[in-house]
Amino acid sequence: MSSVKYWKYPGLAGLELCLADHAGFTYGRHIHLDYHIGLVELGAQKFIHKGSSAPLAPGQLSLLNPDIAHDGSCFDERGFRVRVFSIAPELMAGLAEELQQATPYFGQPLLNQPRLYRQSLTLHRQMEQEQLSRQEAENRLLALLSTFFPHQELQPLAPPALTRIRDKLLAELDATHHLEQLAAELGLSRFQFLRRFNAAMGITPHAYLKRLRLEAAKKYLAAGTTIADTAQAVGFFDQAHFHRAFVAAYRLTPACFRTQMQ
Repeated sequence: MSSVKYWKYPGLAGLELCLADHAGFTYGRHIHLDYHIGLVELGAQKFIHKGSSAPLAPGQLSLLNPDIAHDGSCFDERGFRVRVFSIAPELMAGLAEELQQATPYFGQPLLNQPRLYRQSLTLHRQMEQEQLSRQEAENRLLALLSTFFPHQELQPLAPPALTRIRDKLLAELDATHHLEQLAAELGLSRFQFLRRFNAAMGITPHAYLKRLRLEAAKKYLAAGTTIADTAQAVGFFDQAHFHRAFVAAYRLTPACFRTQMQ
């Protein structure tokens, strides 16, 4: 038996998401027209590719190019749960064009990188629950896809460029900052900017902006500003989003922090 769910994330063109539970099930030999990044969350899948089979289990990613025939089945009677990112070739080709590189080709069908697996799994779960704004989801998706492009001669953003971006964000914490706009400030494409920013800072621009907003929020709260006014001043969608982000960052509520600082 199987239970399968497909969906799109609002505002993200070229991406299809899937969550499936399979038990006692065998895939027939087939192809996909998109790139597929698969993550087994529970159990194990018997993954068969070009005549070779291997177990696909938590901690690994399956990587499939368009038009590559493959099949698979449950590894044992327990079945498995799998999450899949389906990436349109047009999206991959567009990103490759931005980077002036060839469109990526997955040379290995299974990738054993637990850290990348955890990042991908977290992103897929958050997209299932629609926990991310469109801008944050786009940032996180592009950061994930960037791992599949060569990184040779990747130059991190220089300190003056980072200072320019930081000052812009700090001056407009309550504004919506699109990746394209930030990239244009430095004469880069959004994908070039994302990769070079991430290389310099170790986080995406959206994650950096969220932290700047939270750091500014602490100063507002310490000065006695109400929680509602603070959330609005630093650019959070509403007080509930601000509360969750603050607790995740500092392990206490905004109200508790405000009281302690009075």
